[in-house]
Amino acid sequence: MTSRPYRFTALGSGALRMWRAWRIAVPVVIVNALVQGLLQWIPFDYDNGLLNAVTAIASALVFGAAFALVAASALQVMSGPVHWRAAVAGATQHWRRYALWALGWLVVIALGMLAAPYGALAVAALTVFVLFAALEGASNPLAVNFRVIGRRWARWLITCIIVGFGLLLGVVISGFVVFFNRPPTGVWIAWLIGGLLAWWITTAWALVYRSANGGEPSTERDVA
Repeated sequence: MTSRPYRFTALGSGALRMWRAWRIAVPVVIVNALVQGLLQWIPFDYDNGLLNAVTAIASALVFGAAFALVAASALQVMSGPVHWRAAVAGATQHWRRYALWALGWLVVIALGMLAAPYGALAVAALTVFVLFAALEGASNPLAVNFRVIGRRWARWLITCIIVGFGLLLGVVISGFVVFFNRPPTGVWIAWLIGGLLAWWITTAWALVYRSANGGEPSTERDVA
């Protein structure tokens, strides 16, 4: 029997329950930080578009796989400690659907960043549950996303505001870290700290997502 997803705040409950998935999240965050740092170590060259493209794709693939494992683990923390077998199963069961939706989501966010950074943040906030639904194999993750927001709009809004302020502060701090540390050290530190914070925030969002479905995975009936 599962317990209530969160109590006073989703972020507070996320900070407590995220550690149920430490076996997965800690090594995933560390490996992702190391790989991202090594990829950033490769000098950017305007004359070598192929190398830049390969580096960017590799970075996105590694991050996407890392997020899938962390998110799949976060979706299971209500039931108790999470182990690798369950996390890998949750991340790979519907990996094609997740990959397609993650690619589309990243493209939309990237285009939004080029047009209006604040608009891109708004789009990210309005679609924050899409990848959770895709991981669970929902036929229409976007519909699930808006259903969750509709059911938990106040919790969604409060969490968005808190996370938004945290992201702005994190961007400033990471800028100083990278500026005062030569690559890849500064990038490693930024990705490591950012990864730990992302693990916490992802767990909080997963709890909100779960609470909108009574603590259980979303069903096809919910998304029809």
